[in-house]
Amino acid sequence: MAVHAPATLHTARLILREFTLDDVEAHGRIFSDPHVTRYLPRGPYPPEKAADIARRTIEYFIQHWRERGYGVWAVVDRDSGLLIGQCGLNQLEEAPEVEVLYLLDRPFWGRGLATEGAQAAVDVAFDQIGLRRIVGLTMPENLASQKVLQKIGLRYEKDARFFGMDVRYFALDESDRDDVGGA
Repeated sequence: MAVHAPATLHTARLILREFTLDDVEAHGRIFSDPHVTRYLPRGPYPPEKAADIARRTIEYFIQHWRERGYGVWAVVDRDSGLLIGQCGLNQLEEAPEVEVLYLLDRPFWGRGLATEGAQAAVDVAFDQIGLRRIVGLTMPENLASQKVLQKIGLRYEKDARFFGMDVRYFALDESDRDDVGGA
């Protein structure tokens, strides 16, 4: 893809920046919480495997950026400087679509931070990368994630199967952004 996403974004409360391998320890701590990873593919992760899974995840994110010019950012709390999660854009291997994804450490839930980060990612997808459609996938019981997707303008389209899991599939076409409060 000719257009590249910014390596770093700033929102009101977050810094979204590319991951480095220096993030493995902090990301592993986040992944060690089974409440945080319960809705991820193959989650929840056993705490003793969290660091290894975090390393492989970060390596995947770094490679995705190299190959596509966009990807998943490390989410950093602006006030504390702590790595608190991940958020960004991921090319689905099972379909020719790009998903918006997000995950935050549990102490940062319920503050609107996932919505803030995900909205920034969607804005970059449409306004800077030039994507025409964004999807979001959640497990049916992950109501909090579904609310985030709806707040950033994605609409439920269907139940589907991705990553070997039954998911709820949400989507937003670039042409529909004005209708749902985007842009």
